[in-house]
Amino acid sequence: MTLRLLPALLGATALSATAAMAGDFAETSYTTDLSEVCPNPLILQKDWLMQAEHGPIIQMIGSGGTMEQGAYRGPLGSTGIELVVLEGGGGIGLADGETSYSALFRGNNRANLVPHLAYHELDNAFIFSDQFPAIGVFAPLDVAPTALLWDEETYPDGFNSVEDLIAFAGSGQGKIYVSTINRTFGRYLVEAGVPAEAFVEGYRGDAENFVVNNGTWLNQGFATSEVYNFETGNNWARPIDYVFINDLGYPNYTGMVSVSRDRLEELSPCLEALVPIMQQAAIDYATEPAEVNEIVVAFNEGDYNVGWWSTEPDQVANAAQVMAETGIIGNGTNGTVGDFDMARVQAIFDVVAPNLDERANPDVTPEDVVTNQFIDPSIGFE
Repeated sequence: MTLRLLPALLGATALSATAAMAGDFAETSYTTDLSEVCPNPLILQKDWLMQAEHGPIIQMIGSGGTMEQGAYRGPLGSTGIELVVLEGGGGIGLADGETSYSALFRGNNRANLVPHLAYHELDNAFIFSDQFPAIGVFAPLDVAPTALLWDEETYPDGFNSVEDLIAFAGSGQGKIYVSTINRTFGRYLVEAGVPAEAFVEGYRGDAENFVVNNGTWLNQGFATSEVYNFETGNNWARPIDYVFINDLGYPNYTGMVSVSRDRLEELSPCLEALVPIMQQAAIDYATEPAEVNEIVVAFNEGDYNVGWWSTEPDQVANAAQVMAETGIIGNGTNGTVGDFDMARVQAIFDVVAPNLDERANPDVTPEDVVTNQFIDPSIGFE
């Protein structure tokens, strides 16, 4: 597929910064010359509609970009290239059946573009290692925000282990509402011993089962959104506690920036210079997210996304705060931001390996799906 610029179907709107010249921070902070080593424009495919979790990437443009239907684009600081960030999700982003990582090979058919980089999940990198062989080069989120939630008053002692969930299943107090137990962490929990009959499948961001069952059910959700939504609304407005799926033994990387393996050599000179900028941008966003948060809110309030997706200012600010305070954006176990802990990668491989099928390379290894080759180990939170 031939690369071309995304048309501004509804026109393009520049966002003006409230406290400084639009894009001034990015322009003065990200100055490495990329014009001789990177494609221009550089196109990155997101995994979902615009939200705070994408802040580390949007940070590289800042408020100096323009909003288009299905994309945010603008100069990547003063590096000499433009960055185009494509929406994911349904309706305005990826077409039915497409994923961010399949777009690396088949293109984004709504935008008529083949991205250079795309978000990916570590478990799916193994699962699709033959059909869509891609390799992660940067992890904007050190901890996946996926969690199990519960009502604090009903369960004051909480659930912090698989053993706690097994005991909960045996108590008959309620159900665990998740999207599926046929793959990813749902399957992991069943294989770890939580009875399948304890689960109800079909969660799609809804609050009905939790509310109707008066908080006796545990609910899948994101620590960055559903916790806030339940505590401030959702016909609930009571304290919620949660445990990260990461802490239940499924230490997945989500939203990792990846490249197709067949373009790794071609894009390596670009990645050598670009990934350290991504690392610094993650720190900058987590440290001072206000400018990018305004972009997220404005983009979703405009005519650039689907009408059913909303990100209110307080919710986005809360998400940014949660990511910084819980280490969702953080150094992990070392002093480096954005790198991959290979012990965690191995742990996910050990979970998914027994169930790999024809979509996977039968000889896939952890080193095939992630690399720290482009990471600058000196860049991290103090």
